[in-house]
Amino acid sequence: MKKYIPLHVHSHYSLLDGLSRPKQIAQRCVDIGVKSCAITDHGNIAGAAQVHAALKSKGIKPILGCELYICDQHASMKDKSNGKLSHFIVLAKNLQGWNTLVKIISESNKPEHFYRKPRLSIDQLAEIVDENIIGFCGHLGSYLANKILSNDEIVDNWKSIATTEVKKLKKIFGDNFFLETQLMDKELNPAQISLAECVRELSKDLGVRAICTPDAHYANQRDAIDQRILLCNNLKTTLPEINRKLSNEEDVPMSTFFISDKYYILSPEEMQDLHTEEEIENTIYVDSLCESYDINHEPRLPPFQTETSPDEYLRQLCREGWKRKIGTKVEKSLHEKYADRIKYELSILQSAGL
Repeated sequence: MKKYIPLHVHSHYSLLDGLSRPKQIAQRCVDIGVKSCAITDHGNIAGAAQVHAALKSKGIKPILGCELYICDQHASMKDKSNGKLSHFIVLAKNLQGWNTLVKIISESNKPEHFYRKPRLSIDQLAEIVDENIIGFCGHLGSYLANKILSNDEIVDNWKSIATTEVKKLKKIFGDNFFLETQLMDKELNPAQISLAECVRELSKDLGVRAICTPDAHYANQRDAIDQRILLCNNLKTTLPEINRKLSNEEDVPMSTFFISDKYYILSPEEMQDLHTEEEIENTIYVDSLCESYDINHEPRLPPFQTETSPDEYLRQLCREGWKRKIGTKVEKSLHEKYADRIKYELSILQSAGL
């Protein structure tokens, strides 16, 4: 049996949404026998270092990524007409891709773009993306799904709309773009089935590889109830109140998490029961595109040319600063104290190689 690679996984750094700590994700990967795992938290990469370390400690290759928030128009437009957000996942193929991913996250968090969430438009994303970034979408709530669904129903002209969007994304990402299918919740959420059928048709007609993913917000199925409690904190409500609304068929935000326990890291056997062999094999192909790399390194300072040695140049700056700020402006009785402090700090900088 082919071992798939989980490419859509959230940690507790998906704030008040994802539950699992990095060590729990790593242990789940060991338990189900997968060799790699992508981390795709909502709108941030704050957990990358911890998840990277946890996975590596268990012999699992980390694939670092993010589930971005995408707005329809330029992110500088901050009003209700541009308030709807869709999801789009990007993965770093290598260390250069990681650096590009950092740029993407930084751009989305700029004050002129941040509006309730860090966000970018697809056109803005296209200006940053390079050959070291993988992109995919297709699950409910994603950029592509929101273009062809209305009230969980496929719109009549979906094929035309989707073809235009996929060609646009293919132009941005090239062969690093993939379509995404999710079916883990198909019994409770039939929209997953109709959407997956559309994605598969697009994949066949446009020659774009389709992958399958979980939408893991917790590591193990038994963790579903804990994640619901976490969501109640997010929604500022209680679980009994949520259950009351559900029993009365009232609207509940993120209701799927309260009625389903399928948002965990599925095993290869479970994925095989839901998806085609090609979709499973394509997750392995995506994994093959991603290198094993380390994001932890010693500080790398830019080169700075001086006529003397760097240490001597810094001492010269201190002498000049002494004349301007201390010489005649500070009582002579304090000069020795200031001089000792300067010597001490210079010694620290020198010993640290800075």
